[in-house]
Amino acid sequence: MSRISVIIPNFNRASLIGDTIENMLTQSVAPGEVIVVDDGSTENSRDVIRSFGSRVRLIEQENQGPGAARNAGFAASTGEYIQFMDSDDLSSLNKLQAQADLLDKTGADVAFGPWAHVVISGQNLAFQTCVLQQALPPDTISLPGWMLRGWFTIFQSLLFRRSFLMRAGGYVTDAWYGEDMEFFFRLLSRTPRVAFAADTLTLYRVNSANNLSSDAGASKHRRVVDWARCLERIGRQAQESKQTVDGLSRAIFLAGVRKHLRYLHAVPEAPKDLIRELSNQVSQISVTYLAALELWMRLTEHLRLMRTGQRWMAGLQAAPATAQQIKLIQDLGFDVEQKNS
Repeated sequence: MSRISVIIPNFNRASLIGDTIENMLTQSVAPGEVIVVDDGSTENSRDVIRSFGSRVRLIEQENQGPGAARNAGFAASTGEYIQFMDSDDLSSLNKLQAQADLLDKTGADVAFGPWAHVVISGQNLAFQTCVLQQALPPDTISLPGWMLRGWFTIFQSLLFRRSFLMRAGGYVTDAWYGEDMEFFFRLLSRTPRVAFAADTLTLYRVNSANNLSSDAGASKHRRVVDWARCLERIGRQAQESKQTVDGLSRAIFLAGVRKHLRYLHAVPEAPKDLIRELSNQVSQISVTYLAALELWMRLTEHLRLMRTGQRWMAGLQAAPATAQQIKLIQDLGFDVEQKNS
């Protein structure tokens, strides 16, 4: 069994996948294995992946979507700890070591870390936003509750204990958009033991010309339907997990579902059973209350923008990059534009 397995789904990112692989291989403690699942790329991604030789295991499959690619990588992995990495993102060089050591020390199921949206041009890097998740959300609300209220993270910033993922099941494969949030809520609903690694940083690249994933080419209608499928499953899971989800958090979530239903109704040939299931969930709370919550959320975001200049909810713990985080980025070889908001 490898100590750490890195799993990277890839679709048509030949110009970026090499940087991500190199970033994982040059971690302060190298992973036991790096598995790249190429999800039917139509350019030369596989040539780039093969150039790393035996250091990287390549799995090839027909285009089946990001969930299926990650499931295939996980099924082939052997590591005690699992790192899901996207094919264009980067992490601080201490990421794997710091989070694995933390899981060792605490016995936790998942280690969290800060992350940021960044714009990369050559060796220049600029923050598009503040660093998010500088700390975990306040524990006055459960993590599933926070997520229903709009809190989120990216899987790249996390490290999982394999045994925990085995209990939770895999990604759904019938949705190519939002599948990560459905999976994450399902994981959180199993009340994992959580540890926070403040000294790591994950960089979520937002500006690449090849910013493609396995859902590339998906129509706007496809995205609306896929997200509706994930919302339906999250809502069902929330209903089944009443002990971990407070009533207000669930109501805020259903106000968002009510809003998304309006988009779903505008999709030609939207699945009628999906509309029915979401409508049934929304009907559990009065329309007046949900409409008031939707208005309250819009006003709250507007006031937050006016007061702080940023739209991030309190649970996201957004703050400018610290001197240590700037140093972590410089250690990757980037010149950093330090203004971030």
